Amino acid sequence: MRSTSGVFAQLTSAQINELKESFTLLDKNGNGVIEKEDLQAMLISLGQDSSTSDISYMLSLMPSPLNFAAYLTFFSTHLSAISPREEIIDAFRTFDENNSGKVNLNELKDALMTMGSRMSEEQVNNALKRFVSGNYILYRDLVNALAGTEEQKNNT
Repeated sequence: MRSTSGVFAQLTSAQINELKESFTLLDKNGNGVIEKEDLQAMLISLGQDSSTSDISYMLSLMPSPLNFAAYLTFFSTHLSAISPREEIIDAFRTFDENNSGKVNLNELKDALMTMGSRMSEEQVNNALKRFVSGNYILYRDLVNALAGTEEQKNNT
């Protein structure tokens, strides 16, 4: 048995589907392998530095060739390191003064655009649009989507 099979078992079907979708978006020429040119195009589209040295470094961290199986293995090991669901919810609770399950949209947008790894307004709007209800973000739905457990959101 391959050592990666346990890693795959930790992924939900939603996470695998999301990874497949992201792989397909990155694989610009559709050859089933993510190459330097694919990463460069992705970085340029995100408005990021796309220097050859940065891309070479990124590729050196990943298995080669970077086909879907290698991509899935690489990201599944990193997904398991992401904060547990409750830690993410606790972070949102800092914005949720009355424990309503929602946070003020403008307050969250401001934080995302001015703190830490700053996002542009367009990036924030695109990331949050599915979770907006009036002037609020339903953060449990957002956390469920991040955790790949959207189908379980009625149980939270």
